[in-house]
Amino acid sequence: MLWWLARALGPLISPSWLMRWRVAAVRHRYKLHSTMLTSADERILIDLTVIARRDVRTGIQRVVRSTFTQMLRQSAGCNIQSVRYNAGAFRHSLWPDLDAAKGEVVAFQAGDVFLGLDLSLDGIRRDMRRLLRAKRDGVRFWFVVYDLLPLQIPRYFSAKLVTRFRWWLIATAKLADGYACISEQTAEDLRAELALICPDPTEISIAVIPMGFEIVPSRDNRKRPFPFLLDDIVIAVGTLEPRKGYDDLLDAFELLWADNCATTLVIVGAPGWKTARLQRRVRSHPELGRRLQWMAKLDDHGLAMLYSNARGLVATSYGEGYGLPVLEAVAHGCPVLARDISAFRANAKHGLRIFPQHADPAYLADSIRDMLREGVRTSRMEAAVNLPTWQDTAGAVMALISAKRE
Repeated sequence: MLWWLARALGPLISPSWLMRWRVAAVRHRYKLHSTMLTSADERILIDLTVIARRDVRTGIQRVVRSTFTQMLRQSAGCNIQSVRYNAGAFRHSLWPDLDAAKGEVVAFQAGDVFLGLDLSLDGIRRDMRRLLRAKRDGVRFWFVVYDLLPLQIPRYFSAKLVTRFRWWLIATAKLADGYACISEQTAEDLRAELALICPDPTEISIAVIPMGFEIVPSRDNRKRPFPFLLDDIVIAVGTLEPRKGYDDLLDAFELLWADNCATTLVIVGAPGWKTARLQRRVRSHPELGRRLQWMAKLDDHGLAMLYSNARGLVATSYGEGYGLPVLEAVAHGCPVLARDISAFRANAKHGLRIFPQHADPAYLADSIRDMLREGVRTSRMEAAVNLPTWQDTAGAVMALISAKRE
């Protein structure tokens, strides 16, 4: 209730003109003394707050883990350190090792670059005073933006998340030298939002970085058995949350199963927010354990095995910043059927089948049936040609944050 009130009263308490004035005043007061990365003493401090606490191995965490790993491999001449927000301040982190201790508070120094690679919604705002002093003293701030969906389609998110996300965007607008967006659409959406917050949003750089993939070798099924056969499955990959359209997918498969379709639907994703009813539907479904499987946890090797064997991936999401599972499926030669939204249309050139955004369950069932009937897979080598890799993602990020602002 309190978060709903905060979300509803926010525009009244802090109208757009007042917010623009506040952001402008803060950016003017704490102007950056820009410097180049010139020695190993100057550091790239990468925020891994969420993944250091809990790696759900899907969504943003997959991007964070893969990009950070590749940045370390490309870090010749740069001192890369992981940090996380904990106990009131950003502290040095041991991730990917377990952070058993509280950690030493980061002592910022001129020439540092702070990279918000993880979506740390609260840390930036809560440590704002220290971060602003660091900005004034010569620390540069870059943030990766995966999407702005909580602001664009708030009905699919909790009032708490929508409010925290808006606070995060306002906080980063006070600090940011630049944003790295994962798609052209996200960059366009961000420009529109910043125009409402910043009097002169052009002083903040907005760049697009390629989203990569990695073909992870799948382990022998005899060594890692699944509780179902892999010869006739369709997969859906992503956190269980309202915007993912899982209800539509279940409705379509119920029509297929009623028509004696033997194909198994495998959902791969951890439970998300506002899904109590959906979880009850899945857990009580008469086909659960037979033609319906839900894997809340699965490592990269197991997921690669599903991509390599599935007859198709169905992406029913109503909103995405990019849609990484679609790219991963394409890279493994797995056919993809995706809803007609901008993030998926951008990848249509890779051979995606597109169904209308507001298709009813019968239409979706027919589209899935057509995909199964065609049954066309491509080889991994053929599918992976000209697709970006995580090395490309990391390289693009390194190039952005290491460049001096004019």
